[in-house]
Amino acid sequence: MAQQYEPRKERVQQIAQAALELIAESGLRSFTTKAIAKKVGITDGTIFRHFKNKEEIVLAAMDLLENRMFGEAFPEDGEPLQRLEVFFRRRAIFLGEQASVGRLLFSEQLSYAAGEEGAVKLKSWRARNMLFVSQCLNELHEMPDWPTGLEVRDVAVVLQGILLTFAFERSMASASDSELEKRVDRSWLTICRLLQS
Repeated sequence: MAQQYEPRKERVQQIAQAALELIAESGLRSFTTKAIAKKVGITDGTIFRHFKNKEEIVLAAMDLLENRMFGEAFPEDGEPLQRLEVFFRRRAIFLGEQASVGRLLFSEQLSYAAGEEGAVKLKSWRARNMLFVSQCLNELHEMPDWPTGLEVRDVAVVLQGILLTFAFERSMASASDSELEKRVDRSWLTICRLLQS
């Protein structure tokens, strides 16, 4: 029986997805071409028909992750608090559902495996998130009911810290799917209380 060959674009995505899963599940120690090939169901050599090296594989995996994270992450319409809530809920659900992938976003593993280009990409993701959060909070800060003495930067850090918690809780299997929505609701309520104090 002849082996079936996937179209190039599909094979590249399969390899990138397998790499992302391996790094997320077990870190860089499990990120080998042999492990990727096994996960995809191909030989090691097939990988290098599509990629020059492992760095390129990680960059492709980062592209997949970027598309998932930023596809609809930043709402453009609505009041600043509404936009911030939509962003927070989308990001918290993403991090909570993606198991260990979320943890990768807050570590240096991806940038280490993808070299300088990966480090720049990861830094830009963090900057884009923080810029959106800060813009919403700066708009809120201009409103008369902004709490006295509350700094925009401090609220942004708290919000990012709560998102980080979603990534780590899920990767340590300490939160179930059924609890995720409730945790997101409670966390958003906490942020609202901070903004109304």
